[in-house]
Amino acid sequence: MESTKKNRKSLQLVLFIIGLLILGYVIIKSGIIENYQILFTVSIPLLILAFCLSLGTIAFRIYRWKFLSDKYKINISWHDASLVSIASLFYANITPGKIGDLYKAYYMQKRYALNFFDGVSMIFYERFFELVILFLAASAIVFIQLKGITVIILEVTAVILILLFFFYYKADYILKILEKYSPKIPLLKKIPADLKIRKLSFRDIIPVFIITAFSLGLEFVRLWVVALAFGYTLNPILLTIFFCISIIAGLASQIPLGVGVMEASLGYFLVLLGVASTDSIAIVLTDRLISMYFVLILGLICSKYAADQFNGVPE
Repeated sequence: MESTKKNRKSLQLVLFIIGLLILGYVIIKSGIIENYQILFTVSIPLLILAFCLSLGTIAFRIYRWKFLSDKYKINISWHDASLVSIASLFYANITPGKIGDLYKAYYMQKRYALNFFDGVSMIFYERFFELVILFLAASAIVFIQLKGITVIILEVTAVILILLFFFYYKADYILKILEKYSPKIPLLKKIPADLKIRKLSFRDIIPVFIITAFSLGLEFVRLWVVALAFGYTLNPILLTIFFCISIIAGLASQIPLGVGVMEASLGYFLVLLGVASTDSIAIVLTDRLISMYFVLILGLICSKYAADQFNGVPE
């Protein structure tokens, strides 16, 4: 067990180093180091607006978790909904595949005695709808007729969505099979016998989809505002499509934070939209600073506070 944890942490470290190397290469090639003055030409009022939009995204995520908790008969306070939602952003973004998002299920089990797998079910709804919206927006690239790696990324995402959709609707059947053969297969022995996916009604999941759409929508607007702060009025539809593809690419890379891959892909797409190479990286780094990197620091603070409540954090 100990060796498995060490291997997992080693893999995370290796992936993160690879991402940093990619990011370093992109920054050097962009020429922003020699032309760093571009960072001081940004419109401060627009940058403040972009930061507020980033806070709005966090607010929608908190509200979504509060809504899901209510549907699972847990009367969670706004304080705890905020704490677990923000703290989970730290764990999710430092782990491959955002597996650290399971922290929310751990928190709800410890704090509210919610069945761990009910917490997993809540997380499933969040992640599934995010992937659906990202895929639908990114798939609009077919109208631009770009090919190559973008097509591969969309195909992989489509397969993942189909598998998740199938697992959700056939969860009970799949889990019964796993339970039946778990005594015979060593790997399956670790699967708890009480593993269940508690489904919500269609009426209840529609608001989750809408809240998720608003949350992601603010992210799209934020990036557009950041570009505007640097003096570029970009096509919002094309920018949204490219942004979604970049997010998916970052997720597919399994690199924590998608660091390097996200910046490189989005920077490349901004150049296609007519942004100068130096400016494109400046826009990407600024947007990442007021969104992902800010959220990471905020999440770390909240995770430490939550850890004090439980006298420890999840492995």
